[in-house]
Parts: sequence; C-alpha cells; structure tokens
Amino acid sequence: MTTPVTDFQMLAEQWLQAPGPEAAGGRPGGHAWAALTAALAELAPADRRPDLYRDGMLDTTAIAAVTGLGHLARAAAAGTTVPAADLAADLADFAARNQPVIETWILLNADLPAGTDITLGTYRLTVPGRAAAQALVALPRLARHLPAPAIDPALLAGSAFLRTPAPQGRKYGRGALYFADLDRRPERPHADVLLALQMWDLSASLHPEAYYHVEAGRHVRSTWGGPTIEPAFDHLGQEVGELHRRHGPYVTPAELPAFTHFCTSVHTMITAVRSRTTTSSPSRPTPTAVALDSASRRLLRASQRTFGGDFVDEADAEDVLLDYVVAIESLLASDGRSDKRRTTRQRAAALHTSDQTRLNVSATVGRAYTQRSRYAHGEPQSPLSNSDITAVRNVAFSVFLRWLITTTNCGEQVLKQLDDSLLSAQARTDITTAVEQYLAAHPAPPAS
Repeated sequence: MTTPVTDFQMLAEQWLQAPGPEAAGGRPGGHAWAALTAALAELAPADRRPDLYRDGMLDTTAIAAVTGLGHLARAAAAGTTVPAADLAADLADFAARNQPVIETWILLNADLPAGTDITLGTYRLTVPGRAAAQALVALPRLARHLPAPAIDPALLAGSAFLRTPAPQGRKYGRGALYFADLDRRPERPHADVLLALQMWDLSASLHPEAYYHVEAGRHVRSTWGGPTIEPAFDHLGQEVGELHRRHGPYVTPAELPAFTHFCTSVHTMITAVRSRTTTSSPSRPTPTAVALDSASRRLLRASQRTFGGDFVDEADAEDVLLDYVVAIESLLASDGRSDKRRTTRQRAAALHTSDQTRLNVSATVGRAYTQRSRYAHGEPQSPLSNSDITAVRNVAFSVFLRWLITTTNCGEQVLKQLDDSLLSAQARTDITTAVEQYLAAHPAPPAS
C-alpha cells in the first residue's frame, strides 16, 4: 500500500520529467501537472484548505505561484535536476497543514536574545531561529532550488520580529503582487507597541525595517521596506558573506526578564488609557484617551526620524522638535488653558521628583517652546544640535511615561492633580511616590 509521500514522489517524478508545454512561461500544465494537483486536492480538501481553492476549484495557478512550483517547472524544463523525493515530501507536508493564519510580521532593528517570545496584547515579539524561518515557506526542502524567500533564513534567522494578525479583509496570496502597499508610514497602526518597546532604552532608536505579509507554510511576501544587509567579514578582514546588521536596542539574556516586565506593563497601561470612553457616549474617547493618541503619534513620528539613539538629519531637526513639543503639550495642556507654555512647563516639572530635575525639565521645555516659536514664525535661529534634540527627546518620553503612570492612578483628573501638586505637598507626594514606586518596580536602562 502506497503512502501519500510515495504517491507524490511518483507523480512528482513524472511531472519533473515533463512539466508541460507552458513550463517555460512559468505556468505548469499538461497531464502530469493535472495528476499531481489532483493528488494534492485529495490530501487538501476545500473544507480544510479553502485558501487553496477559488470558486470551488483548486486554484492551481495560485498554488504554482505561491509555492514556487512555477519556478521549479521552468528549472526542470531548462534541464535542472530537481529531487523528486524532496518535492514529494514538501508537497505532502504542504497538503497536510491546516489553513494558516494571515499575519503581519514587522522586522525590527533590535538585537534580542534567541528564544525571545513576548506577548503584548495582540502582538508577539519573537526571534525565530533558522528552522522556524525555513518553515514559513511552502517547500523548505527545495529552498536551494528556489529564489531566496522574502524572509530569508540565511540572513534573518535570529532577527527580531513583531507579529500580529493581519488587518481584517486581507486576502490570501495568489501569486504576483502587482500593486505594492502605498502607505509611507506603515508604523502608524502599531504605534502603541512600538512606543512601549522604544521606551525601554532611549539611547538606541527602535525602527521597523520591513513589513511582511505572512501565511506560515504557504506564502510570504514583502509589503514595505527592507532589511539592512551589510557585508560580513572574518577575523582577517576578508569578506565572507552578508548579514543583517541590527543597529537598534540591544537586550542581553540577563536583561530579558526585566525587558519583558517593563514593555508588557507599559503596553498594558497604554492600551487601558486608549480604550477609555465617556460615560455619556461609549463610542466617544475621554480627554486622556485623545491626548494619548495625539502624543503617541507625534512621539512615534519623531522616533522614526532619529537614528542611532541621537542622530537627526538637519533637514528634519525642526520638525522633530515640533513633534516633541506637540506631544508634551497634548498630554499636559489639553484642557484649554490660555497660557499653554507656562502650563506645560509647570505640569511637566510636577511629574518629576527632585527640585533640580524639576528645574531642568522646566528649562528644557521652555527652550523647546522658544525654538518652536522661532521655527513656526520664520524667525532666525541657530541650527538645532543633536544634543538639543536629545534633551527634548528625553524629557518628552519621561513626561509621557510619568503622565501614563499618573493618569493610570488618577484617571481623568490627572491635570487637576498636577496643578494641585504645585500648592499641596500631599498632592505632590502622591504623584511622585506613585511614579517612583512604579519605576523602581519596572526598571529600564537610564537615558544617556
């Protein structure tokens, strides 16, 4: 009695010997192809693998494209020896799998330990090894006979990926992508989780390098961007290949528990504040939810234009400064006070503990406002240095995290509580104690 693999091997051998008259064009055809796909349909019925069918019929054109069988047909027609046993085993595995979940995978420039697997709401932060990366494609045993996949195990195994279910309505791949995704800011839907990860270490810039449409074991395609690939050298300085250079945050194995604890907690707070709605209208966000949305978008936008932790291109410097000032103001001056500069400075300082830190924060926010005003009104000013922007960046993220902690405790009364702390020692103690207790329980590397 034959097994599916031996059945496939016989059919695969017949097809590879005569892949059909259309093989040169990349579309397998002929009697051998019909027999091979008929066997595939028996092992992958429509009720279990609806992704392989179209209008009730096995979508052989799409299967040939997404699996790489079209490429193998061309290779076989050109005389390349393709191992039928490997093809048969891959096809049997492909047919035996259940319909995959469509996910978006975001390649990060972070350097995380092997085995990282952190759940952040609907996201998973993982570092797939070579075997896991190879398992994403439909025919892993034949990888050497196919073009490198979008997520290349040779280059991207060991890299950090942020994974999440794809947006509703995203369809399964059917081959070539004729129109690339046109969103020039694809990080926007993922702002909350990216900010939670960025706040772990402000001395390094976290960047999404590439976005992928992933149907594990079926089809992977790039939708935006690309990995940073650089030459690899041996100890003698000789070039020996290529590697994915990870220039972003670095987390050691010893730091992984603290990193997990910190990012999970911050993301949970962000999600909770964002989901707040008014009692009178459940579909209407509260003022703190609106403030969070505005501030998070501005902080993320500024972070995407910062490299290596503190470098901002001179052409972007004024816009980055503006983003940081607007983010701080969104959090601290959303209640309509007329003197926003004074109000923002005072409330930003009130979120911090020591007198010296409060004075420094107030001075930094004041200088940022002055620079922003000169920029907005077209007045002459000296070019902004990286140190200027780094100072504002550190204050903006410090304010964001401390505001988040405070509003988690105070709710919609956060701004009133900050104002009260200017006159009430008890109110000030309540704020600073809650903030410092949280930071002590969720330590992160200090900003440089």
